[in-house]
Amino acid sequence: MTSVSIKYSQMVTAIQKSLYAFILSLLPNRTEAEDILQETNLILCQKENEYNPEGHFQGWAFSIARYQVMKHITKHKRSKLCFSTDIVEDVAAEEFDTKRVQAVQKVLSLCYDLLPLKMRFIAKLRFKDEKSIKDISEKVNRPMGAISSTLYRIRQKLFQCVTDKLVLVEAEMDFKKS
Repeated sequence: MTSVSIKYSQMVTAIQKSLYAFILSLLPNRTEAEDILQETNLILCQKENEYNPEGHFQGWAFSIARYQVMKHITKHKRSKLCFSTDIVEDVAAEEFDTKRVQAVQKVLSLCYDLLPLKMRFIAKLRFKDEKSIKDISEKVNRPMGAISSTLYRIRQKLFQCVTDKLVLVEAEMDFKKS
């Protein structure tokens, strides 16, 4: 295996977040998306000599990732939840807007910080730590129904906050760009 040039490895490193976000938009499972990201990175390193420096690197990398996702889906068709390759093609064909994803992530983080402390704790357990409703219920000593209701209210609050603030953050990002 040949060594990868420093400039090329910097290009691969620079797109990791957006490449992962793209893969995650095509697969419902984080662990599988991480595996596909690693496979894609390996292929990108192996295909360094095939990359045209005058081409769009991120687009080229995304096409390799899309192929890896489709290969993964075809291989795991018996899974409980699996998108058809046609759906993946349709989603992947849509333009992936990295700036918009960054804006949404920034706003979501801001909105998360605005949640009351108890809601933030429950949200962290559910969405970051990926705990079940039963586990959260036991940890905070509240009924599972109450946890489900709280998670519903958290989603509503986050959705409304993101909807309200996204326009402002996108305008701010556009202002900084010009």
